[in-house]
Amino acid sequence: MGGGGGAEGHGAHHGVGDFRTKVWSMTGGPNCRPKHWKRNTAIAMFGIFLVCIPIAKLSAELEQRPHHPVRPIPSQLWCKNFGKKEY
Repeated sequence: MGGGGGAEGHGAHHGVGDFRTKVWSMTGGPNCRPKHWKRNTAIAMFGIFLVCIPIAKLSAELEQRPHHPVRPIPSQLWCKNFGKKEY
């Protein structure tokens, strides 16, 4: 019962090479060192900042609170809606 020949199952070794070179993983496997990884990382970080800074500025402009906060909130430092009150 079962199928196929006895020597061709999962444990059979068909080649002498290293099997890890053929295994795909999200992290890049055993040889994860792209050629221009520093440049690619810098470009990605620049893109992230390019998108996040305008969103943060817009968020600070549109921020409104119906009640005064009980304790200080970090956004009070840059938001214009609060004034200079001590809480």
